[in-house]
Amino acid sequence: PAPAPAPAPAPASPADPSRGPLAEFIPKPGGTANVNLNDLSPLNACPGNRCWYSQSEGQMAAWRNWTGAAWAWGYSPNGALVFWGGGHGGGEDVGLYVFDFSTGLWSRVGPQNPPQSFTASLDATWDDYFYQGDYLVPGLHTYNYPAYVPPFSGGSGPRGSWLLPQHISGRVGARPHAVDLSTGRWTRFAVEPGVSGASPYAGSIEDTKRGRVWWGAMDQASLNMLDFGEAHPRRIKVIPCKPSGSIFAFGGYYARHVYVPEADMAVGFWCQYAQQRVLGEIYSFSTGEPVRVAGAPWPEKLLRGPGFGVDWCGISRRFYFYGGYGSTRVVSLRPSSLDFSSCSWTWDEEVFSNPAWAPRSGNVITGGETPMSRWRFVPRLGCFGWSDGPNFRAVCADGATRDGVMQLWRPRDA
Repeated sequence: PAPAPAPAPAPASPADPSRGPLAEFIPKPGGTANVNLNDLSPLNACPGNRCWYSQSEGQMAAWRNWTGAAWAWGYSPNGALVFWGGGHGGGEDVGLYVFDFSTGLWSRVGPQNPPQSFTASLDATWDDYFYQGDYLVPGLHTYNYPAYVPPFSGGSGPRGSWLLPQHISGRVGARPHAVDLSTGRWTRFAVEPGVSGASPYAGSIEDTKRGRVWWGAMDQASLNMLDFGEAHPRRIKVIPCKPSGSIFAFGGYYARHVYVPEADMAVGFWCQYAQQRVLGEIYSFSTGEPVRVAGAPWPEKLLRGPGFGVDWCGISRRFYFYGGYGSTRVVSLRPSSLDFSSCSWTWDEEVFSNPAWAPRSGNVITGGETPMSRWRFVPRLGCFGWSDGPNFRAVCADGATRDGVMQLWRPRDA
């Protein structure tokens, strides 16, 4: 029998002062608000974008080059979003950018970049470069792999660590690296690599109930796992996909798997290459390991294509999808119960004004790339947070015009 569903958490009042300076800017249901209280561009490690690591996108590479973000729920009382990435000639900055939903401020975390490019001197096994005590990784595509290590777990400090378990580069590999969000130090997070897979267009599953992260490549027949409760030197556990014969994210470009702790299940969503139909799969964690229990049981739905953002809202008990590129459409998927393998599913959508980036004009991409895991729910604010990087300026909720807009969108039912 399915376990009794846990009660949904009661949303805090928007007037609750404990939620910090952003509390007064929380939009009404269905509305948006630009809430960053500082500019992002001054944090650029190379303001002129003429350094060896700037390449074609400069600071924007952490948003533009097929990158996701980690939801650092323990970084501060309201949590933070952590951005990093590059590759493909876009940029190779080793620094991370953090937006703190408690202070409303952007910051940069991590060491300065070496004075000269180190990409020709990477370690053959770990794809990194040891420099002044850090195991540095040049900016890469991250897809939906970035994850979060909670505070004081896995060797992390009081703000936790950003974790990149899979490298997307010329030498694709399961080579976990972490950056402590208090000290900014880059470290290897395991003593040996895991199983890499041939097609890395996928992501991670963060089991926040047990403190573990699982990941694999598209069409991979096994999953890698790291347990944050294990002391370093920790090893990656490689476990065959269950049930026998199943594979991870079949044909799923930029698959995004969302773990829902109150259901103890994860739901993966994706489209196939150049397709628009939302496919996916459901995993049960009742045994402590992911077991695939269903394919995509929901009615057919078309989105913009692969790489959309999706996250779970525990208040309205829906998954919300956003396509980026200045879209004003948010699509939601509501399960009739928390037993995702047997419930019915209903699609809905909402339209809002004032997107966080200018709409796409013809074939000109005026916004960033697809959102992937940069579209995340912020429970204490009852809103989704979304940023498309430093290249866009807009009026913020306090009346000031700033770049690096962080936009909150509040669902009708939240």
